[in-house]
Amino acid sequence: MQRHRYYRQLLLLCLAVIGSFALPGPLARLTWIGYAGLTALLWRLPGAGPWHRILALASLLAEVLWIGAPQTLRLAGLPLLVLFTLFIGRSLRLLLHALAREREVGGEVLAGATAGYLLLGIAGGLLLTLLDSLLPGSFRDSITGLSLNMPAIGSLAQAGHSWDQGFQRLNYFAFVTLTTVGYGDVIPTAPVVQVVCIALSVVGPLYLALVLGLLLSRLSGGGPGGGKDPDPSQRR
Repeated sequence: MQRHRYYRQLLLLCLAVIGSFALPGPLARLTWIGYAGLTALLWRLPGAGPWHRILALASLLAEVLWIGAPQTLRLAGLPLLVLFTLFIGRSLRLLLHALAREREVGGEVLAGATAGYLLLGIAGGLLLTLLDSLLPGSFRDSITGLSLNMPAIGSLAQAGHSWDQGFQRLNYFAFVTLTTVGYGDVIPTAPVVQVVCIALSVVGPLYLALVLGLLLSRLSGGGPGGGKDPDPSQRR
């Protein structure tokens, strides 16, 4: 089915975006191509209407402005913070609705559910980066005791390198928080960021328990739409 191919494509693109976080030097900027591709792919989510596509275009435009505004990063980050949060939230809602309508659960459907979980981490990383851009010093390195600041993109070569490193580290921290691993090497200090981190740590296990748990039960025949009808002789 076309929807099942979409699930595979979404999972592969999420994995590519996560893998790009480990790219060194200037190659780290390829992550933004992945974000643009992810926005384009979420554009055609099953059940997406015109408002969803308008929100996708607005998010993509805000992302371009944010990347290309080295002196006004904080101002450009505010609309992206709002638009991308709304867009990802709506995309996850549409994805969950599509997964809930699946009568049979196979590898492709589980791939879509896994992509949704990874999408939560990717969105969390961007959200934390934007918050640190708006509220400098929101994170502290527990080893050095220094604040993890996000310098403006493109102001200096060193600043650009530092920005890439900070962006990669905040994405790492988002996934550590989502999975509730909590290594303790990065500490959120701003109250707003602490609340967002709490939300991530709650949403991660909740997603796994509700979504993947439900789909796995259907795969094993323990839920609606899964397994075969019981033997008529065993019915009462």
